[in-house]
Amino acid sequence: VGKLANGKVFDSSRQRGQPFRTVIGVGRLIKGWDEGIPTMSLGESAILSITPEYGYGARGAGASIPPNADLIFEVELLEIVPKN
Repeated sequence: VGKLANGKVFDSSRQRGQPFRTVIGVGRLIKGWDEGIPTMSLGESAILSITPEYGYGARGAGASIPPNADLIFEVELLEIVPKN
């Protein structure tokens, strides 16, 4: 679940009923995810508080995330797939 600092939800894979799958550490995600997710253990839940410098910065992201927004993500690490 991704929220702005005011609590407004801008994305939720839980609401979609589909886990978010991605590759970490290859520049596809915001820096806060690339640095925060690898510190987690399988099955762990965490709250990532991400400053604009580690999020979307001055550009924001579409209509959902304004410029210079602090972000809060509720994350649960469900699976780790090793590199081939």
